[in-house]
Amino acid sequence: MKSLPPQSSIRVIGLMSGTSLDGIDLAACTFSEHEGLWMYTLHHAATLPYSAYWEKLLKELPSKSAQDVFAAHQALGKFYGKCILDFVAETGFQPQLIASHGHTLFHAPAEGYTVQIGSGAAIAAITGIDTVCDFRSMDVALGGQGAPLVPVGDHFLFPDYTACINLGGIANISLLKGGKRVAWDICPVNMALNELAAREGLCFDTNGELARHGRLLDDVLNGMQGLEFYTQDGAKSLGREWYERFFRPLLEQGHTADLCRTVCEHIALQIAQCMKTLPADAKVLFTGGGAFNVFLMERIQARCTQKTAVPDAELVNFKEALVFAFLGALNYCGRVNVFDSATGSSMNHIGGAFYHGNHNL
Repeated sequence: MKSLPPQSSIRVIGLMSGTSLDGIDLAACTFSEHEGLWMYTLHHAATLPYSAYWEKLLKELPSKSAQDVFAAHQALGKFYGKCILDFVAETGFQPQLIASHGHTLFHAPAEGYTVQIGSGAAIAAITGIDTVCDFRSMDVALGGQGAPLVPVGDHFLFPDYTACINLGGIANISLLKGGKRVAWDICPVNMALNELAAREGLCFDTNGELARHGRLLDDVLNGMQGLEFYTQDGAKSLGREWYERFFRPLLEQGHTADLCRTVCEHIALQIAQCMKTLPADAKVLFTGGGAFNVFLMERIQARCTQKTAVPDAELVNFKEALVFAFLGALNYCGRVNVFDSATGSSMNHIGGAFYHGNHNL
């Protein structure tokens, strides 16, 4: 591990693959610290869509054999490494570090495990660049949820906001409470909305137009609102397993537009519940693909009194890749990058497995 000298900086590429399988996000960033304040520059960013082959494989992989899973883990790491080399060649950005979240295949903290595939060793071997990966496993080993991890980035990189909400495959929130940064997963967002849009041959519901023209299904909404997860307090997280077992069955009956409308209302209600203790003049940062869903944002604003702030499109799209680049930088410097108050683990700690690039020996 290497300390970051005062007023120096570190160049990192962050890689994020979301649960909604909408592609690989790459963010080329520089981080610097001065007198305890962290600053960042997002130099370049890109989303690389998964090929039909990878999309099909990643969707089917949870039901495959252990041998198939580990083969895919290695192959995906090699693929990520090649994507990073292409990104470096195209942008000219020369990173000191790669921070790869990988693709979440299983997430079951109650059973003591979480699995993000895309071998960090393969990434380091192919690129020759030091690589941090597997950010969640240490937290689960320490009794935590392994999520959300983005709150550390919220705390240090976006201190001007009372709360930060990410509308990705799953929504999550982080905020200060009693002087500590707390966080939790809220509810499915694009995991559900993109699945519904696919029924109409669409990748996603552009601007929420399907939902806007649908009608609210009260029985379905009541079923969503009544799910046991929403009664739990403290650190909590969601994964595809929960979604498939409890949420997806509620989407089996009804017209697509009506279901989209109902899911949007459910999301807005759950977010409003999370924000009810915030001051009316609180400023809340919204990022993630769901922030582009105009209808969804309208419903959230209608349910909340606080000001919803949506930044420029680049930050909306790449905040999570940026934050995982930052978590990698903290790991590289031997600094805490996971808060126990956010994940419910037994202590603050340094998350991530470190692989030395074979070109840096």
